[in-house]
Amino acid sequence: MRHRNEFFYHFFFMFVGLLLFSCTEKKKRPVYIELNEESTALTSAVEVPFNEYAGVKVVHVKVNGVGWNMIFDTGCSSTLLSLSEARYLAEKGLLVQDDILGLSQSQIADGSIVENMVVNLREVQIPTKDGSHIKCRNVQATVSSNINAPLLLGNEVLDEVANDYTVDNINKVILFNLK
Repeated sequence: MRHRNEFFYHFFFMFVGLLLFSCTEKKKRPVYIELNEESTALTSAVEVPFNEYAGVKVVHVKVNGVGWNMIFDTGCSSTLLSLSEARYLAEKGLLVQDDILGLSQSQIADGSIVENMVVNLREVQIPTKDGSHIKCRNVQATVSSNINAPLLLGNEVLDEVANDYTVDNINKVILFNLK
């Protein structure tokens, strides 16, 4: 019975979001980057630590204050959350109706086209090795209807944060040359 209720809740949340906002125009919101005052990065480069799981680089990220591990995915055009994470943020009041921007279509790895919800993440923080944070405000993210979709930190953030980056596999850091 519990599984049935969870499925209904997931379906209802996605359906209502799609229904209410399918006719709205996509709002473009700017992204800002800030380093904490404690940052020792007087140059324009910072190191972001990563872990590796099954050959995939994973970065710890805070989304609207909630910490998650996200795959560092340079092949993904946007940041991706699953329906589970979006629901969690909504339940905590960290993702509200005003944050739903509309719908988008995307092509997934098998070549098929899927429709997703687009939301505004008010703040995405990426901790650096020196203890400061890269702060990106008003990041547009895609919410997959798949509740088991991986969390992806894609080019929506990467392109705004850095001119380029280098992966140091020995020290397990990504060196971001900030814009």
